[in-house]
Amino acid sequence: MDLTDEAIENLKKRFSIDEIVESNNFSFIRILGQGGQGVVVLVIDNTGIEKAVKIMNLPTSSGRANRIKIDRLKNDIDFCLQPNHENIIQYDLYGEYPNNGEKVKFLYAVMDYYPQTLRDVINHREDYSPLQRLNFLIQLIKAVNDAHDKRIIHRDIKPENVLIKDSHLVLSDFGIAHFEDAGLTVSDDLLVNRNYLSPEQKIEGNALTITFASDIYSLGLIINECFTGENPAGSDYQHIEQYYPYLFELDNLADRMMSSRADERPTADSVRIKLKIYDDDIRSQLGEIKHSLRTGMIAEDSILKTAAEDLIFADHALKALNDDALQNLNPNYHCSLSYSVTEDLYSNFIQHRLLTECDKKFTYESHNYLDGKYYEPLDINHKEEHKYLYDRMKEILINIGGNKILSGKILKLFISCQDYHCEEILREIDQIITDSKDNIIDVPVLWLVKYLKSNAFNFDYNFNGDKLFEHVKLVEFRENKVGTPLELALFENQLDFFKKKEEKLLTILNTIRNRYHIEFDQISRENYSLKFDNAYNAGSFDKFKEYCISETEPGSAFEADVYDMLRNLKENINEGVIELIVSKDWDVEVTLRKIFIN
Repeated sequence: MDLTDEAIENLKKRFSIDEIVESNNFSFIRILGQGGQGVVVLVIDNTGIEKAVKIMNLPTSSGRANRIKIDRLKNDIDFCLQPNHENIIQYDLYGEYPNNGEKVKFLYAVMDYYPQTLRDVINHREDYSPLQRLNFLIQLIKAVNDAHDKRIIHRDIKPENVLIKDSHLVLSDFGIAHFEDAGLTVSDDLLVNRNYLSPEQKIEGNALTITFASDIYSLGLIINECFTGENPAGSDYQHIEQYYPYLFELDNLADRMMSSRADERPTADSVRIKLKIYDDDIRSQLGEIKHSLRTGMIAEDSILKTAAEDLIFADHALKALNDDALQNLNPNYHCSLSYSVTEDLYSNFIQHRLLTECDKKFTYESHNYLDGKYYEPLDINHKEEHKYLYDRMKEILINIGGNKILSGKILKLFISCQDYHCEEILREIDQIITDSKDNIIDVPVLWLVKYLKSNAFNFDYNFNGDKLFEHVKLVEFRENKVGTPLELALFENQLDFFKKKEEKLLTILNTIRNRYHIEFDQISRENYSLKFDNAYNAGSFDKFKEYCISETEPGSAFEADVYDMLRNLKENINEGVIELIVSKDWDVEVTLRKIFIN
């Protein structure tokens, strides 16, 4: 955190930082964070290893020591000094200051230094793949599961209390946890941070009835936020599926964890098992699908990754979504990727269409029998023209291939109809085949799914529960489609949003081009390339960079966003050419708009 020299000196005096650090043979580096009751300091030990020291005021009330709060802090320290789960913070040592017989003013604990929190991951989530975030969540639920096994309710699970170093995560801050045998929780305990509290925790005087389910509610909120970037509020909140359709199962889990009824939420043990199985399953599916789709023409890993994710969701949409939910999906989602069905799916689908047509005629005729209207079925043994109709249908079915039993059922229904209805069916076949090819060959995957579903094609019935990806193939990647609103919007009602977002970003980029005489173009699904030619326009990138930074307040979060945006550079010093890669995600569009439009 950025502090003035004066502010640092004031904190050092207020919390006796130098004395505490030096008494443990550490060297002060900087202050990591501060609050009303404490400060966290980065130090280095005599072996060169960085450590964090948490220094806490001895809690008082009306000028006297607050025994309950002191005991809470000591509970936290005692618990974290013990050998615990690898995903729970471990304190190296604990101390009191002063420790020379004078009245204690501070408690402190020393631990490994974790440079990030889960809040950092959420704020910069595009830097972490969805599966990396899922791995963090699995580590977090392991920590909570272990605490619950020890009969401890954390009561303050939030991203700021989850520490991260590289790929390792630990849960910290058990200072307000409920330890079952400690007798410290009282009925009117109220927690300051309300964004991650369960509904029952927000009821005044209800602290004694809080259960492990409250931690589960907080975890459900965090699971959602790790993928959506928003803290869920009320019943109308963003779902993970809207950002990562293939992770739709996480929504089912998070929704259960965020149930307003504590007794309906799963246990930590159940959530841990579910996430671990799901993590293994989703990684296995993605790997299997990518391998099955790889061809000589399409081998780029990023394309195969997107295709694999889309096919997982498409299989779910085809088999599980009702008609209303399916209609809300944009059929042109990720239309840069084009799919065709395999021969077996094609044959079965055409057979399905023909069976449907024959069944319609048969049913129509059947309805009239009770009214005394008689329909004469084909007489293929005695009438040559009827035998001709039958042979034509049989030849068509042989050419289509597919399931022989299904072909036999079609023929059985066909010859049960009157001859003029059979002629109508035969006249419609060419149109059925043409229409089917147009909608299941060389189309976006959700277009294919919606067409199959609109024709009441029961995939599980025809393929005994096989996965959709086993019956489709990726045939083309159309780069000119990348980044269009039709490509980006999963839901129909998002189209206007993406169109406006695209227009805003292009307006901003054109403003930059005109001001700094640069070129820009779209280079991938996610990114634009801004090219600065210093040989033609000396210092153009430096001028651009200086202006961007000048529009921020030093030390602000916005300044950090601008530096993040400027870091993705490619440079040819000899040629004087600089390329800045700008992501199309929402944060960058907002950052650029604040600088060049607002």
